[in-house]
Amino acid sequence: MAAKSGSTANPIEELEGIAERGAAWVGENLVLTGVLLAIVLASAAGVGVYLSAQTEEAEAGSDALDNVQAAYLKAMGATPGAIEVPELANKAAAAEIREEFWTKSGEIADEYPGTVAGVLARLEQGNLSEAGGELENSIEIWSDTLAALSGNPKLEAIVHQRIGQAYEDAGRWREAGEAHEAASEIEVHPLRYWAMADAARCYVQAGETDKARILASRLDLEAPTLQLPEHLSATLRELRLTQ
Repeated sequence: MAAKSGSTANPIEELEGIAERGAAWVGENLVLTGVLLAIVLASAAGVGVYLSAQTEEAEAGSDALDNVQAAYLKAMGATPGAIEVPELANKAAAAEIREEFWTKSGEIADEYPGTVAGVLARLEQGNLSEAGGELENSIEIWSDTLAALSGNPKLEAIVHQRIGQAYEDAGRWREAGEAHEAASEIEVHPLRYWAMADAARCYVQAGETDKARILASRLDLEAPTLQLPEHLSATLRELRLTQ
């Protein structure tokens, strides 16, 4: 699967309510399951829920992406209504299916540039590449997507965190920390402090405790009432004790 840029001349429209609904979707799966793990299936899990306020073109893109995702799940043997992709015993068949839907996702991204559906289609291309063991290709796709997102920082944050999750899955903790930290520096991101906590956790895993302590201190100052799952809270407590 070759990398394909999603850059367009027009910035993605900033639509009221979309980022907040997207953040809620992200939040359901963020630190509780390893930060955006569910984005692997996010497009299939209900793109229409938070694209409903968009223009006619964007709605058409949402419908197209929903249809492609439903067809992908069916091709992989998922039961109706499922959001998880089954593991096919026939690896060659699975690879062929991923290749087919990688192309279809790219076609949607090309047809509906400047919409959230187009961005999610690029995310899904990266998901499919990662599922096929092509992490670097996924990162390239998502990096190109970031370059096309100038002017929409809330969506940039989501892409940064998807990159962070991919690096986590690969055990590349320093890069994961950098990606999560990049998301945390976007002030309009509703989940920026969750991203900051995840960046600290990844830096601890990478052995870069000084960076982790700096972020833990910032959390104490900027978000002292932040409620985090126990595994993240424990990491931050340990950093405070060793500071």
